[in-house]
Amino acid sequence: MAPNHPLPLGRRVLLAAFWISALPAWGLIFYGTGDPSHNTTDPGNSSGWQWQIQYGNALATPIGADYMITARHVAGGVGDVISYQGELYTTTASWRSPDTDLAIFKVDHPFHTWAPLYRGSDEEGKTLTVFGRGTQRGDPVDVPGASPTSLRGWQWGATDNQMRWGQNVVSGVEDLSAQGLGSVLAANFDRISAPGDSTTGGGLAEEATLSVGDSGGGVFVQDGGVWKLAGLNYGVVTGWRFTPLDGTSFQAAVFDAGGLYLNGFGSIPDSVQDIPAEWVATRISSNLQWIDSVVPEASVPAWIWGALPAAAGLHAWRRRQRQRPQA
Repeated sequence: MAPNHPLPLGRRVLLAAFWISALPAWGLIFYGTGDPSHNTTDPGNSSGWQWQIQYGNALATPIGADYMITARHVAGGVGDVISYQGELYTTTASWRSPDTDLAIFKVDHPFHTWAPLYRGSDEEGKTLTVFGRGTQRGDPVDVPGASPTSLRGWQWGATDNQMRWGQNVVSGVEDLSAQGLGSVLAANFDRISAPGDSTTGGGLAEEATLSVGDSGGGVFVQDGGVWKLAGLNYGVVTGWRFTPLDGTSFQAAVFDAGGLYLNGFGSIPDSVQDIPAEWVATRISSNLQWIDSVVPEASVPAWIWGALPAAAGLHAWRRRQRQRPQA
């Protein structure tokens, strides 16, 4: 288990909390279903599934002809073997960001395709697609007598390392530089309101949150109709209790923290309005200067590579790109 990191949320009612970094990459939990087979195949809309690499127990994403990116706190080392789109690759070099939870690896021969990077600064409010591997949804978390219902979420269940996809909305951007994490994208785990439900919730049909440790999984947003890599999973608010002194805390996906206790924060008042727990992903757009200094091809659209007529042209183009001045 990774150490808890005290991070100010700066949003909603939770003004202070402990975050747990999600290690070493198991899965998404959904509001709408506990079916372990849910969203375990490519959604077929080019939203990022095709660019996810199973890297050890984590995930990574190719971002250049022979480079991939993942979460620094789950990164392996040089000599690791990965499989991507039916082909084996070996890592030959690595770079770890000094300012945030990112790591880049070079591999021994080019990928056939890779993810474009999101280079805008307007992520807030955008629908995102997120990928992770496998904690199933566990037992319900109930707070008897709580309003409007006793259900508050679900404990983390069995680990199966199955890759899944889900969706959410970027609720904001947080500056966590003081904690060594740089800028992160935040998303709430929101309730999905059923027809005729008196409660209100902004959750999407595929509303999802993280559990230990979806780290490294890609977070994609649309830009001009194209899904682009906007973040990499880092962590989630967790460490819950039913009372201040009820023994060991438990880990859970919580869409309404009202009536619960949170390690390092204490009592969370119950109210009519939901208090959803957040999860965060390291923001790509805030780290482009570092990424571009390592990966020259990261600024070149992936379709250009596919259009080159021959291997000789590919290698010549790559040589020219590496000679460009870096941003």
